[in-house]
Amino acid sequence: MTFRHPLLGLLALAFTGCVTAPRGPERTAEAYAKALEDNRLPQAYALTTGLPEGEAAFRGRYADPAARRERAAAVRAGLPLLEGHAPALRLERRESTWRVVETLPTDEVKATLARFLNAAEGTDWEKAWSLLSAPLRARYTPDRLREDFQREPLARERLRRARLALKGEVKVQGTEATLPLGAERAVRLVLEGEEYRVAAIE
Repeated sequence: MTFRHPLLGLLALAFTGCVTAPRGPERTAEAYAKALEDNRLPQAYALTTGLPEGEAAFRGRYADPAARRERAAAVRAGLPLLEGHAPALRLERRESTWRVVETLPTDEVKATLARFLNAAEGTDWEKAWSLLSAPLRARYTPDRLREDFQREPLARERLRRARLALKGEVKVQGTEATLPLGAERAVRLVLEGEEYRVAAIE
């Protein structure tokens, strides 16, 4: 398309740019939060990087108004920490725009715990050790972790209970996440940098 008058060309580009101009990460996050609050789930999903299960899973996740409000509040709370990669808010640049990574802290907590359990059950002690919190990594070595698990008669039972905890709820408060085991016991993970690490399995 060509324009005889340069000003007309500039105006046309300006108007089309309203649709295609790249959003900054803050604007994308705010638009996403507002779409959730307004129950405009197709528009909210379009501002994300998507889910492996697709848009139907996204709609199911936020069918409840309380879940939408909670997620919108978490996104807004993460805006001041965006440069620090807030755990409740991550964005990725896709081509010319930004997209919200629709991964919740609870998803990351369970994924980390599952990786730790898989490593421990598979006797991959290097991997299991790498998923421990900093204080535990300083206290243990992969070899010592293996020895403790081999000497502890209840080790397998603790792993089994932690595996069952994956099916339950995750409580996230600040930088700590817990998965209740009952009888005032819980699996505990802590946020270190951008990733959760296992601090206790009982």
